[in-house]
Amino acid sequence: MTLALRGRGAPATVHGDAAPGPDPAMSQRRIWVPVLLVWAASRVFFFVFGAIGHGAVLQAHVRGVYPEPLGALSYWAHWDGRWFSHIAVNGYDTDTATAFFPLYPFVLRVGTEVGLGVAIAGVVVSTLATLAALYFVFELGRKWYDERAALAAIVILAFFPTAFYLNAVYSDALFLALSAGCVWAIQVRRQLLLAGAFAFLAALTRNIGGLLILPLAYEWLRSRREFGWSGLVGVAAPVLGVLTYALYLWRRSGDPLLFSTAYEENWDRTVGNPLVTLRDAFAHAHDGVSYFAPARVLETASTTPPTLLSNTLNVLFFGFACCALVLAVRRVPPGVLLYAIPAALGPIVLNDTRGLPLISYPRYVLVVFPLFLAVGAVLARSRSALVVWTVGSAAVGAYLTVLFASWRWVA
Repeated sequence: MTLALRGRGAPATVHGDAAPGPDPAMSQRRIWVPVLLVWAASRVFFFVFGAIGHGAVLQAHVRGVYPEPLGALSYWAHWDGRWFSHIAVNGYDTDTATAFFPLYPFVLRVGTEVGLGVAIAGVVVSTLATLAALYFVFELGRKWYDERAALAAIVILAFFPTAFYLNAVYSDALFLALSAGCVWAIQVRRQLLLAGAFAFLAALTRNIGGLLILPLAYEWLRSRREFGWSGLVGVAAPVLGVLTYALYLWRRSGDPLLFSTAYEENWDRTVGNPLVTLRDAFAHAHDGVSYFAPARVLETASTTPPTLLSNTLNVLFFGFACCALVLAVRRVPPGVLLYAIPAALGPIVLNDTRGLPLISYPRYVLVVFPLFLAVGAVLARSRSALVVWTVGSAAVGAYLTVLFASWRWVA
């Protein structure tokens, strides 16, 4: 499949009479029907296995800084979900909490103000953000390739093994929606200020949102006449998002980079040599091979087996990202590729001192949406290949969802 980057063309005319264009309402229905179907099917799929993991298997023994939030769907707030829930209710009452960027817990706080439990609010925000993300990715696929490839891309993304995090009380779904919305705004709508608004909010959600300056700057440089000097406001928006949080931290504690130092001090990860991270990752790649069988992990309440399993999964998911980046080189516009490369490879610059190199990588790669568009463009060529990929991915995802919902480490 050849990448076709379509620019904004003039409306077709036939000797003085405007040619009838497509019905906008019909066009939107044609977009939203597959998006809604993929979204509903994938979210129900992961909700079902989350309920199984919570109610039908032995729960692991876990202690943490904060307790699990009370109420319905609380099992979707495991691990980092407890941090987001706590910040939503209590604000940044400790320096450690500042490692988590503010937009997602702020939105959760709004949900609690209208009477929702914090876990329910998180699940609602995440699932609705996932719908928006799938819409933006589908639209990008239609522009870059065709509807068949666009559909393949959102299916691959929605049923990715760690896509259950898009149901959870985590910021991943919101960041995915905002970052994809940023690229959609500049690539499809050609509105740099709108793209900047998305990027600003993305940078308030995750620190890697600052990387969105790369596709925005690229588009401004190649289309300066189209966007004008005012477009620089949109280009600067992702950096302004990070600076906004830094300014808040500076006024709160006198340290504008407190989020970074809090992360290093409490999660034992520091910026270091990426070759060391990769060396350690491959040295630990065999740790979890014997735990691929679900019974080996689920029969014990210890968190050691799933932690070892994650070391193996980290390398496998990193391999997926590297292969997808190779595919993306000729299938993703250059400006977007400038974002995808550091977003996918950035985690390797973090050295871990706990024997967990590439920790959380299977979740980090989930939000690098250009990779799924590139893989979708390839798998769309063969329906059988797409089906095999999706079934295999969903099967692994079901297992990982059960692990997550039963307090076993996944990513």
